[in-house]
Amino acid sequence: MPETLHLMVDELHIASLVVHTMPQALDPVGQALAKMDSIQVHGTHPDGKLVVTLEGPSADFILDQVAQIRLVDGVLNVSLVYQHAEPRQLLNEGVSND
Repeated sequence: MPETLHLMVDELHIASLVVHTMPQALDPVGQALAKMDSIQVHGTHPDGKLVVTLEGPSADFILDQVAQIRLVDGVLNVSLVYQHAEPRQLLNEGVSND
């Protein structure tokens, strides 16, 4: 796809991550992530794992957010589990069951 056309496409990127911490850092890391824009914490495990989703306009945005998560005090590792991208206009279209 030509770069100029690619820049005109308004996309939504969604990624899921597992954020690993030491067990004693679980709550502070969870609180720090909850304060960050475009990040949702969906669950935690006492062993030091958080299930997180990110939403943004591009893959670069998602990677920047992952880099920001890695900088949070207490984070040991961030594992990308899944990423999906789709033009925003398709999100408003109905789905047929044909």
